[in-house]
Amino acid sequence: MTPPPHADPRSPDSIVDYKPEVKRVEDDDPDVAGFIALVCSIVGLMIRNRTSLWIGTVFAVESFLNQRASDGGLLGSPAATILFSILSLLMNYLPEIVAAYSGVKI
Repeated sequence: MTPPPHADPRSPDSIVDYKPEVKRVEDDDPDVAGFIALVCSIVGLMIRNRTSLWIGTVFAVESFLNQRASDGGLLGSPAATILFSILSLLMNYLPEIVAAYSGVKI
């Protein structure tokens, strides 16, 4: 007994064209930049590395600019990440600012 022609996967009627999935920009996870910003800011505060703090600030601004209107966010709002990054920069530069205005050398 032979199977019906539509059950044979080799038959030309069974061929299905390949169509790749269309990936939209909205489907990407926008919190990656915010996570990198928080990690760089925390590392920069702990080891007093200004390069890490500046990188964190750049990623925080990028996260803020790429946010969606409906972003609840797992890590908080991107505006809070920017505030944390800027305050960590201020905390790192604060001893030099205070020394410059008080006349004390560090």
